[in-house]
Amino acid sequence: YSLMKHHTATHVLMGAARRVLGKHVWQFGTQKGVESSRLDISHYRRLTLEEVYKIEALANQAISRAIPVEARWMPRNEAERLYGFKLYQGGAIPGKDIRVVKIGDWDVEACAGTHLRNTGELGFIKILRTERIQDGVERLVYSAGLAALKPIQEREKLLLHVASTLNAPLEKLAKTAERLVNEYKETRKQRERLLEELAKLRAEKLLGKAEKIDGVKLVIDSMKEEDAEVLIKIANQIVTSHPDTVAILFGVNRTAKIVVMAGRKALENGVDAREIAREAASMLGGGGSGKPNFAQGGGTRTQKLAEAIRKAEETLRRQIRKPK
Repeated sequence: YSLMKHHTATHVLMGAARRVLGKHVWQFGTQKGVESSRLDISHYRRLTLEEVYKIEALANQAISRAIPVEARWMPRNEAERLYGFKLYQGGAIPGKDIRVVKIGDWDVEACAGTHLRNTGELGFIKILRTERIQDGVERLVYSAGLAALKPIQEREKLLLHVASTLNAPLEKLAKTAERLVNEYKETRKQRERLLEELAKLRAEKLLGKAEKIDGVKLVIDSMKEEDAEVLIKIANQIVTSHPDTVAILFGVNRTAKIVVMAGRKALENGVDAREIAREAASMLGGGGSGKPNFAQGGGTRTQKLAEAIRKAEETLRRQIRKPK
């Protein structure tokens, strides 16, 4: 019986879609189930939420009218003369006689499926979601009858759970969520500003310990830092303010992270951050990759940190071209 409902619901939705979107709408495919079904229709753009609601409302109006559903066999020529090519929404059907399913003035289609006696037996149609499955084709996923109640209740439970988590009544949930998102964005901005300031201070301190190697300054250090983002910001501050510098930073916690960044002038001297990161990471039991000016790596053998630092410096010294 549920399958019969979804068969009939397909016809009802098709009639509603053509009324809302236009007569260009054509059925591209269907799949009927007992819990939910889908209807693929032609349309030149994505459906708006307002259009989905209009289709849904119109379909349920047709249900409230309890329109009789008639199914009868007719000679093909007579059926085509009466109803035209729109009979074949579900595809061409072979034979001299075809089975025509007619729902009053709402929809008519050549169809061999099982259907209800009238639209009122559907009870209710709920469009669960829409998606663009290919250019020019929209998919409507929907449920009919009691099967439509389950997804509605699940969504309500989700809303109630979110409202409880945010400690907000349902009617104020949208505003509360919007406020929290805005606060989160502002907090992230503040965090970014603080990280930039922190990176600047740490970069200045590290530059004071820079070693000069054949025209290239080397800043190499390890710190208890899990976040690679912080290492990147520090390294960026170093090479931006001093283009002749190579920053090799190790962040060590449960694992080791490596950030290698080379300034413009350092690159001109043959520095390749990728090789440095890769060679150092190999000491840590890991790997590295990136670009000549910026690379990352890491590994789990934190006990080999001292060896990784030595390897990074050795690789840099080997890369640097001697001034002519």
